[in-house]
Amino acid sequence: MFVHSGFFYEGMYILGFILMMLLNLKDHDRYQIQKKDAVLYTLYTYVCGIVGALLMGKIYSLVHSAFGYNEGSSVAIFGAVIFTPFLILLFPIKHKDWSRILDLLAPGILLILACAKLGCFVNGCCRGIVCSFGVRYLNETEKNFPVQLFEFITMLLVLLFTQLYIRKSTKFVSGTAYPITFASYSVTRFFWEFLRFYNPPDLRHIIFGMTFWQFCCLLTLIVCLAIVAFLRLRQQKSFSASHDT
Repeated sequence: MFVHSGFFYEGMYILGFILMMLLNLKDHDRYQIQKKDAVLYTLYTYVCGIVGALLMGKIYSLVHSAFGYNEGSSVAIFGAVIFTPFLILLFPIKHKDWSRILDLLAPGILLILACAKLGCFVNGCCRGIVCSFGVRYLNETEKNFPVQLFEFITMLLVLLFTQLYIRKSTKFVSGTAYPITFASYSVTRFFWEFLRFYNPPDLRHIIFGMTFWQFCCLLTLIVCLAIVAFLRLRQQKSFSASHDT
């Protein structure tokens, strides 16, 4: 049995921010970014993530309202993934380093999302389907599958494997850390949506037979893979041109 705890939920966002800051301070040299800039970019990202989450919450509510449902959300952390790369351009960053900045920020953003999902688990939001086993929240009789906890674990696994690839692979192309990380995240999020609780159940099929978030995952996956393919192709052409001369 778990108590709804808004304090813990908010605290997990703060913890995620602290972990992101520490990680960025550790890795800034890898991406040829000065330490003071890494600190500023981390602060900018946190602000962008909040604004992105608020924007996505509005979009989520508007889409459901358009289909005749009152289901809504004030914030949606997926918005941090989608909007941060664009919102951060509003801040005084070195635009020529934009792709390397996103490479630096990607694992930290995923850490914040993972911490937030652990907060969801304790808070009782974003819960899983009703089942005979699982967790029962305070003053409720039904048990729910702890999908938030599994999302948290898979986010950490995505972070581990993407970072191993980025750090060890000779095929890594600068600028692809962000799309690789969140293409992987989108795949796992798409899967776990099947085990999320929706009321009414029709919300599971609101867009082309998918939930709103599965549709967002699919779009994010396509865009991220296209970016990776483009950057790799551009590097190959640049490599070929340098050898031809």
